Amino acid sequence: MSYLAKIGVEKVRHLKVSTNQTTSFLWEGENVLSTPSMISEMEETCRLLVKEKCIVDSTWDSVGTLVNIKHLAATPVGAEITLKAKIVSFDERRVLFEVVASDSLERIGEGTHERSLIEVPRFRKKFVEKQKKLGLK
Repeated sequence: MSYLAKIGVEKVRHLKVSTNQTTSFLWEGENVLSTPSMISEMEETCRLLVKEKCIVDSTWDSVGTLVNIKHLAATPVGAEITLKAKIVSFDERRVLFEVVASDSLERIGEGTHERSLIEVPRFRKKFVEKQKKLGLK
């Protein structure tokens, strides 16, 4: 599989925080962007970067393999956040990203994320075999 990963390649996304991305334990009413939701959006930004700018073959994609993220500040429902991902290294099929999330006032999260490039049909075949071994299919 050939791909075009280059150190320094970036992807930026903007999105509005919705109620389904918040915590539910702090107080009643609208809460803040949850850490798992922020991390999920960071991961998706990295996945899209790889899919749009690095992978040549449409049967390939990537899966997350490592997350090292700090959640730095609370962000309310309705706020727009900016997510930035940048490739900082790659080795074989592993790609390491630097990720940052910010709202219009401050940085709300930062860290690193690693993804592994996968051939989707092969990955799915192994997954279905595992489901069968676990008695789930």
